[in-house]
Amino acid sequence: MKRILLLSTLIVYNFFYSNTLDVTQFGANGKDTKDDTTAFQKCADQLAALGGGTMEIPLGTYYISHVKFFGKKYSNITFKGNGSTIKQVFLGKRILIERWNSYSRINAADGCFLFDAQVSKQFDDRNSIKNIIIDNLHFVSDVVKLGFDELSHQISAHGVSGFTVKNSSFTGFLGDGISINAGIDFTKNYGAYNKDVTIENCKFDGINNENRQGISFYYCDGFLVENCSFKNITRDGMPAAIDVEPMDNWQVSRNGIIRNCDFTNIGGVAAIVIFLMDKSKENPVKSSYGFIIENCNFNKVRTPLAVIGNDSYRNYNDGENKIIFQNSTIDGFKTILDFRKAYEVLYDNLTFKNNDKLYFYKQENEFNNFTIKSSLFENTDIQKNFLINKNSLKNLKFENNRIINNGKSSTFFF
Repeated sequence: MKRILLLSTLIVYNFFYSNTLDVTQFGANGKDTKDDTTAFQKCADQLAALGGGTMEIPLGTYYISHVKFFGKKYSNITFKGNGSTIKQVFLGKRILIERWNSYSRINAADGCFLFDAQVSKQFDDRNSIKNIIIDNLHFVSDVVKLGFDELSHQISAHGVSGFTVKNSSFTGFLGDGISINAGIDFTKNYGAYNKDVTIENCKFDGINNENRQGISFYYCDGFLVENCSFKNITRDGMPAAIDVEPMDNWQVSRNGIIRNCDFTNIGGVAAIVIFLMDKSKENPVKSSYGFIIENCNFNKVRTPLAVIGNDSYRNYNDGENKIIFQNSTIDGFKTILDFRKAYEVLYDNLTFKNNDKLYFYKQENEFNNFTIKSSLFENTDIQKNFLINKNSLKNLKFENNRIINNGKSSTFFF
């Protein structure tokens, strides 16, 4: 049995090792400023024809508009970046798409690296693009010069499973750094299945807060964001540095972990926004649960977490915390929470310090089953921060929390 397993491992190893293609063999040149899109596309197409392999990208700077990975035949590809830079190139002028003036040439989510399974309304990943690894690449766009663009991202993916981005950076993006979405072009396909997305050891810098999100998860069954940093991201009116926002209640959104991440100078609604959708008759799979945010640091944010629920929020009383926010520090913030018909949320062992006392949040928080326990509020105006709809007060629990103001400590329960 051991021999069979060893032989199988060697076969897989040799398969991928032998299928290593260097983009320079297809005409890419990381030492000039010419457009390398065609060379990258030819390399990707050849790997797809081989059934997968490794795209070797020698150290350099490459200019790319759109490399398209359309269909599940583009599965099993590893991008070995070697510290290279991908500079996003925009061709032509902005055009009006829906209500957005955009460089995009598709109507939902364009990208420099563009993955699309080209299927619709999937409830599993059998037709998804599988086993993608993007390692040690640095994506750069010029948001300062070109400005905000709702539809133009650096990586855009629709219908991916086992999708990993690691040891990479995303700088100056016009829309998102990474968009895991429900469709790149809604006129053609919508709702392919995204599953098991990992983003680790990555840096996101929006430069001037004139972007959309660092990462968007519009339809994703399981994700991990770990050891990442986010700064200078998200303009007014946009959600967050990380936005978890399913577009329909039949789209599975669950089991997302955000761990050991830093958020600095984040605009928009919050550092992290999570939408909780009501139950679906079309898709009976349990969704909108299993979110954990832990061991994170937040500095200069409006609020660390916003939860946007739904009209059925009062009906959720199953004793299961859908969102757990724990073991984190918030230093420099405007309001503790932004809950809009939220439900079953736990704050545990959080430290809030240095509230912006000139800011006043006028919207009442509305929720069902919200607990704050074992947390510290230092130099924080508690009364101002808990503007709560009277119907929600009975569903709020405080357990063993402390307040420190002007060096004086007190414990409060209610």
